[in-house]
Amino acid sequence: MRKIAMTGVTGKLGKLVAKELLNRVQPENLIFSVRRTATAEADLYRKRGVEVRFGDYDAPDSLAHAFHGASTLLLISSSHRDDSIRLRQHKAAIGAARQAGIERIVYTSFAYADKGRLPLHSMHLQTEQAIRDSAIPYTILRNATYMDILKFLGIREAITSGILLSPPGKWTFNAASREDLATAAAIVLAEEGRENRTYELTAARAWDLEDLARALSEASGRRVVHRADPVMDGPLYKMLPLSDTRTVSPDLARLVGYPLLTLGDEVRKLLEANRIG
Repeated sequence: MRKIAMTGVTGKLGKLVAKELLNRVQPENLIFSVRRTATAEADLYRKRGVEVRFGDYDAPDSLAHAFHGASTLLLISSSHRDDSIRLRQHKAAIGAARQAGIERIVYTSFAYADKGRLPLHSMHLQTEQAIRDSAIPYTILRNATYMDILKFLGIREAITSGILLSPPGKWTFNAASREDLATAAAIVLAEEGRENRTYELTAARAWDLEDLARALSEASGRRVVHRADPVMDGPLYKMLPLSDTRTVSPDLARLVGYPLLTLGDEVRKLLEANRIG
């Protein structure tokens, strides 16, 4: 089998993709590009038989070496907070991929980026275009917002008070679990024949704060209701209207081939992990 290289392996999504890949691909066919090679995590991958190489978005020459010998590259988007720097890093990685002879780039973009109005969306669209301009065959995985967004919706306070508060408005979410997104990425990497395609990877159905209140009630055993508070404000609710968080696609469910984790699943997992309820 041809070799697969990937960046971002030490991040939250990257760790899950790496785990899924190791279930599908022989470790000797994997190359993990990391900024710090002398870590316990890197050693664990080496012990599994994975080749771990130094690669840094800010050192393009290191990336060309890190990608050398691979035919497919998973380019997990940079986590830098400055989108202009992220774009520069992505373009450096794309250039390094060409230099290394990569035959397909799989890139983690953002769901419905073409409908968004944030700098984040522009950065992802420009990265997608840079990949197309490189003439390297590609697969674009447009990941929805992660279910981590639950942490910013006041669920702890809602369980304590029995009221899930939000500003007035119809707040709808197409967020998906990292686990399902990681599985989709691993499947796309391990299989061939998905060149020059873009997937919108979202939840199977959108959910709103009424759904969240019911899920909190079921998971905690305490009654929780949703209520709009006219004086409530916050940066998250200012940003939500600038993204398409409502539209859903069947792409993720089709790729993974099994029922996706639900809102209820994610709520139960979060409450157990944080001992809430």
